Amino acid sequence: MSVSYLNPQAPAIPSPVGLDKELQRLQQQMATLPWLQVAYGRAVRAGRTENNKTIYYPAVYDGKAEYRDVLPNDNITAHSFFYPTGPAVNPDAASLDMGTLQLTQGVDLIVHYHLPKVDPSKNYDFGPELQRDVLRVLDQAAVPVLRVYTATEEVYRGFSLESVKAQQALRWPFGCFRVQLEISMLNVLC
Repeated sequence: MSVSYLNPQAPAIPSPVGLDKELQRLQQQMATLPWLQVAYGRAVRAGRTENNKTIYYPAVYDGKAEYRDVLPNDNITAHSFFYPTGPAVNPDAASLDMGTLQLTQGVDLIVHYHLPKVDPSKNYDFGPELQRDVLRVLDQAAVPVLRVYTATEEVYRGFSLESVKAQQALRWPFGCFRVQLEISMLNVLC
């Protein structure tokens, strides 16, 4: 892989549609948080085999025909990514309205941070303050928040915790949380 883990970039999709359009809008709003070094867009569940075992991890497209994992990385102050969960549904089973279909999709926003890099003047767990900042951004974006998870097992549910290169990346001075969202989108079909 030629992607940089020291100075990662979060590419924008040219002319996104559907869910990608909504996620890119939220990605750009997340990028306004001064402490968030990298706001990624949509992540996928990728896998690799290690010692005859499949290890699952979140990965994002790097904009250069490759995917990179977005596991906790102590080179990064803080990062976020969106992870779609379940199918996109037509909540009212409505038919097309002038070539447009309304869909709703569950999406989780996962945030991981390194507290001393975010604010070296604080020597306590101020993760709840970062969580508040993210919830404010989501509220301003008018995105329904369904749940917030802070237990590591829940934050990285669906991924292999063994895939975290250094288990200490999941304990102080690091932190993480997962925000369960409901994203509504219009899909123009013609």
